[in-house]
Amino acid sequence: MTFHTSRRKFLQAGLALPAAGLVSTHKLFSASEPPTPTAYRMLGKTGLKVSAVGSGVGIAPDPAVIARAIDLGVNYFDTARGYGAGESERIAGRALKGKRSKVVLASKTDARTKADAAKDIDASLKALNTEYLDIWHLHSRDTPDAITDEAVEACLLAKEQGKTRFIGVSAHDLNAVADTILDIGKFDVVQTTYSYALNAPFRQASIARLHDAGIGVVAMKVIIAVAGFIPRDIELKDDGPLAAIKWVLLNPAISTTVPYSKNIAELEMNVRAMTEPYTPADEKMLYVHNERIRPDYCRMCYTCRGQCPKGVPVADELRFLAYNDFGGSYRQARENFMLLPGKIREVRCSDCSSCVIRCPNGVEVRKRLIRAQELLA
Repeated sequence: MTFHTSRRKFLQAGLALPAAGLVSTHKLFSASEPPTPTAYRMLGKTGLKVSAVGSGVGIAPDPAVIARAIDLGVNYFDTARGYGAGESERIAGRALKGKRSKVVLASKTDARTKADAAKDIDASLKALNTEYLDIWHLHSRDTPDAITDEAVEACLLAKEQGKTRFIGVSAHDLNAVADTILDIGKFDVVQTTYSYALNAPFRQASIARLHDAGIGVVAMKVIIAVAGFIPRDIELKDDGPLAAIKWVLLNPAISTTVPYSKNIAELEMNVRAMTEPYTPADEKMLYVHNERIRPDYCRMCYTCRGQCPKGVPVADELRFLAYNDFGGSYRQARENFMLLPGKIREVRCSDCSSCVIRCPNGVEVRKRLIRAQELLA
């Protein structure tokens, strides 16, 4: 594998300044010691200081993890109306009771129309037991036409009504929508995929453009590719997740990250990324992980978009499978797969003798799609 020049320069800069972009750093205390402030970054031009490691609440969060995160100084929490059919927001709302003022709270809507989006934000506020959100995202907008005029109007109205302080977009294919986001000129925050395994020049360039425009960038999927095929609820095998987050934090254009922590041990490992330097040993570990998963993990470059003659959204189905195989969440994988149109869910790649997709990153596409369809359909 060629070690890209951009990565080499980025790594050299990061190793020289391992805490680039951090407002402050402090020693992380053990669970038996008092909680401590941690490292914060500015969230674009919002004026909000957010912990460099935030918390992806997930589909079925553990309230104890949320409480411990706040104790450790984590103040950015991300959920969505559609996670677990509202279960994520309801659990988070109960866990944050009495602590709302300590956190920056983000949620998301899948709605495309103004009316549906308005219903979603009201439902989110009720479930989260709060009068306002800090960030409200249009969720999973991976093509320009997914950022509908009505959805944008709903965001602006919610902001005007005080139901959200700031508005944003979440996207897996940032390259496809960066121009649209910048042209609209109304969004304060963008949440997107970014990790050692998802490090491509086009993604780096889009993130830099948003950052330069004053938009806060939230990184997601930061560790999903290094957990391997190991259920995330058993003991951690190595410091791969820690190294992965440290790598992401080398980029000062990233305001915060939202790794999901299934348990407190995982949370405490993630939080350490804010106070520990990225090392050559970390780089080696991530390189080894990255090569090991090359045949199985989609890098979300989207070069396969529109190529399948049967209409299979290849990158999407591979992402759903990754929620199970790399994230240990069959429920998340299944729920996302079931949102596909019925005709697409019925397609079986095993019926094709060969696949037209040739992944430039070495993913065994047909094999992975067959697995996704057998497992999730």
